[in-house]
Amino acid sequence: MNKLQTSLVVLSLAMAPSLATAQNYSTIPEQNLYFLSPHPDDILLTFGGLISKLANEGSIKQKTNVTEVFFSLSNYTTNHLDVLTNKRVLDVTKMRYNEDFSAHTEMFGSWDNFRYKTAGFYDAPLRLYKGSATAGGGPAGSFPDFRQAEIDVYERIAADVTPVLKQDNCAAFVLLANGSHIDHFTVREAIMKAAHDLGSQAKCQIYFGEDQPYTGANPDKAMNELDSIKARLPNNAITKISYWFNKQYKLEMFKKYYLSQYDVGYIPPLESADFENIYKWDMSTYADLKTHQLCSSDFCTMK
Repeated sequence: MNKLQTSLVVLSLAMAPSLATAQNYSTIPEQNLYFLSPHPDDILLTFGGLISKLANEGSIKQKTNVTEVFFSLSNYTTNHLDVLTNKRVLDVTKMRYNEDFSAHTEMFGSWDNFRYKTAGFYDAPLRLYKGSATAGGGPAGSFPDFRQAEIDVYERIAADVTPVLKQDNCAAFVLLANGSHIDHFTVREAIMKAAHDLGSQAKCQIYFGEDQPYTGANPDKAMNELDSIKARLPNNAITKISYWFNKQYKLEMFKKYYLSQYDVGYIPPLESADFENIYKWDMSTYADLKTHQLCSSDFCTMK
């Protein structure tokens, strides 16, 4: 073997592991992905960069992808008319479903690369919930603001996600509730309660994502919700994962599909970051979760 042949063999051996790694690599190793969304549009705004990254890696089509939108009945649009007629609720609900399904079809590459579910819970305006305005326009709140309507939804979501969290080779993507939107908070806490109650029976890896535009609009408060979760867990129970994403892609998708929700006020927060962050919650600490500091009722107590 001459020097040239020897050099080529050495180069081939050196490259082979990296090529194999590139072909098999996925930012998210789990096979079954569940995007657990408070509203239509939250998955694009919070995890759109991640989904785009998985698509570019070539792994998204090999995975089982499921989105479940919990508060899927709505009368809320950017030019919000606080009207609760049958026609208004029907028209807005259908519009938001069509917007989100169309965006998912592009994000995942085809309608048959994902499954889209809606739970049919009333969003905050339909529940006649009132709270201080968040950066995205919705009402804020937490456990002290829960009425029976919020308690009922919280308990139902916890029951609904329990079978998901018992699945092997599973990842569940959950919004942190930055900005404290009452619906985001309800979904997050219900999923965390289900994970806590399952303890070692839970097999699904939970990843938290930073809600947008709330996170970008309030950078000084971006860590508040994460820090409150960390305070309820053992040290090092949460691991940060950061990745670059094409923010122009997310902006164009939002403009293209979400006509009922488009607001120019969303654009600066969405443009403010070059990276998306997700936070991996160590499964071995699910049962160690402590009660939320603002919970004073039995339904939200971790027992």
